[in-house]
Amino acid sequence: MTNLRQSALAMAIVGSCLAPTINAEALSGKALSLEEVLVTAEKREESLQNTPISILAFSAEKLSRFGVTDLGDISGLAPNVEITPFPVSRSSLIVFMRGVGNNDSQSTQDPAVGVYLDGIYMARSIGLTSDVADLERIEVLRGPQGTLYGRNTTGGAINLITAKPSDEAGLSQTLSRGNRSYWKSLTKIESGKVGDVAAKLTFMRSAHDGWVDNTGSGRNFGAEDKSAGRFALRWDVSDTMSVDYAYDFSDIDGPQQFYQPISGTSPNPAAPAKSGRYSSGQWFGGVEPSETEISGHSLIVTMDTSVGVFKSITAYRELNESIVQDYAAGAPGFRVNGGVDQEQISQEFQLVGNYGSDINYVMGLYYFSEEDNEIETDTFGGFPLENRQIISESEAQAIYGQVTWSPESFDHRLDITLGGRYTTDDRKANKTSITFVNGPQAASESWSHFNPSLTMDFAWTDTLSTYGKVVSAYKSGGFNVRSTEAGFQPPFDEENIMSYEIGLKSTWLDRRISFNAAAFHAEYTDMQLQQITNNATIFLTDVFNVGEAEIDGFEFDLMAVLIEGLTLQASYGYTDADFIEFIDQRPGQATFGQDVSDRAVMPYAPEQSFTVGLDYETPISVGVLQASLDYSWRDERYGTAFNDDLQGFFLDDNGVVNARLAITEIGVGEASLEVAAWGRNLDSEEYKVHSISLGAYRSAYFGEPKSYGVDVTLRF
Repeated sequence: MTNLRQSALAMAIVGSCLAPTINAEALSGKALSLEEVLVTAEKREESLQNTPISILAFSAEKLSRFGVTDLGDISGLAPNVEITPFPVSRSSLIVFMRGVGNNDSQSTQDPAVGVYLDGIYMARSIGLTSDVADLERIEVLRGPQGTLYGRNTTGGAINLITAKPSDEAGLSQTLSRGNRSYWKSLTKIESGKVGDVAAKLTFMRSAHDGWVDNTGSGRNFGAEDKSAGRFALRWDVSDTMSVDYAYDFSDIDGPQQFYQPISGTSPNPAAPAKSGRYSSGQWFGGVEPSETEISGHSLIVTMDTSVGVFKSITAYRELNESIVQDYAAGAPGFRVNGGVDQEQISQEFQLVGNYGSDINYVMGLYYFSEEDNEIETDTFGGFPLENRQIISESEAQAIYGQVTWSPESFDHRLDITLGGRYTTDDRKANKTSITFVNGPQAASESWSHFNPSLTMDFAWTDTLSTYGKVVSAYKSGGFNVRSTEAGFQPPFDEENIMSYEIGLKSTWLDRRISFNAAAFHAEYTDMQLQQITNNATIFLTDVFNVGEAEIDGFEFDLMAVLIEGLTLQASYGYTDADFIEFIDQRPGQATFGQDVSDRAVMPYAPEQSFTVGLDYETPISVGVLQASLDYSWRDERYGTAFNDDLQGFFLDDNGVVNARLAITEIGVGEASLEVAAWGRNLDSEEYKVHSISLGAYRSAYFGEPKSYGVDVTLRF
């Protein structure tokens, strides 16, 4: 289906559903109005409708209905947001927003979309598919967030917010079963408030079989065992001071996904190139498992003072991963063995307050430190191609502030916000490699940057506001883990983005409809991009600051109560991302030093994406009936910007249908029972999750076919 037809389809669905609602008489009452959504995107709790950011928020109830347990699950729910696993490690995610991101995962190159767990920056994309055992909310902030969130948010930011201990004691147990031997157990225990202290313990175990049968030795491809837990403790020291401590962990164990040849000359005649999804296959020598372990501690102290709310956020996190991935589909071919050990500590001080009735402010100090040890061995038919180790350290400090003036002369309807952040980055790395003929290399570099922002927001009525903003952000430089010997030094430099955005926030018909929209133009300079300098050595890539790009687009998010109990949700995103300059920096190529922007494409930037969903809820004799149906669509996109064989990195357009039916609040003595049946990818859409060029042939792995199951939850 063409892009034009997909756009027309999205508009037609929204229009047909919305038309009778707009013409209906405005009705009041909870059943015919949308609930207010509170977010903390600007470091203070406020209504989503009053926050001048293009933001999507998913509550715990929505996360449950959509079956979201980790960051990767929201990929289809947020237009203009692309989230896909990294090829070597399925626990690592490639995250792009509005065409801005990083299509690699390495310890010395930072992502362009910041991910935060309870305000704590997650430096590595490894492990982002780990289950967070007890999420309260996910906030997706589209567009640069350089002031309040800082470095490495040139694309945007994602906040994962966990549920805090309750004042009331409680226990809940969820058991799930599904096809492909899927099972899950989720236990939540609330101590309730005992004196000044409340605690919460959450523990989750799950497992499923893979959807590609392994005809050789070992488990099926994609089979997975997960465990995750979280202990949270809250101490209300006084009326003005509280202390929150949390410990969380997550483990993922199982073989990687099955890469199959999709075109070219396959290394295995028994597994020829095939455009569709294989149902079975094998690795030469048998399947080896991969494992990811993540854990972290956090201590958050919050205190009300005469000048505002002071908060101290202290955190320590570590991850360990060992992976094995094979791209040859049963023949002696290209195989990767790798491992990463990472530790990070961070400290942030925040002050959020008001000065009179006209001014509010946010200010803070930030410190971050990280140590990494990354190893990788690449072989072809058992012959070693690469054996490398990179030991690296990084450190960052920042000071930031944001002041909003709401003059009384405009009846506090005009907000003018000025912000800025100054950041310094220090990074050093030591690399050894069997491809380095002159021995190990060691290097260090420092960067610093100031990022200002300006936002003007005007509330025309209590339910209609518009905003305009100019925001800058930068991503720090670094050293390339996968480099050739010549490409390790000098380091690649920082990249920068300047974004211009106008937006609308509105609610209509006594909160029966909300409609938010944003249009943006971004100028992207000194872009960091990987280039394969030689297709004969695809395991070596160099990172260059290749040039400039411009990105234009818009998105809207609609929610509407169509009739009592029936709610429509629709989101649409459009992105037009183009290189303005792309200097080919591959030595020995005919186009070396030339501008090849006419041959390059912006990676992971589908032109159109949308999601449409219906939620229905009504009381019945035994409880409450809930039903949901959603459909998400992504246009075609490429996984890399410039290569001699772009088709090897091409992903087709695709749409996925999900549904859920539940009966909740079933009385069982003193307890409450919930039973839910769910299905994902109900039409078994065949779509490539990731594809890669391997010289003579192209390889890819496909998404999960239809899955279904039942959840049973008992709450006391």
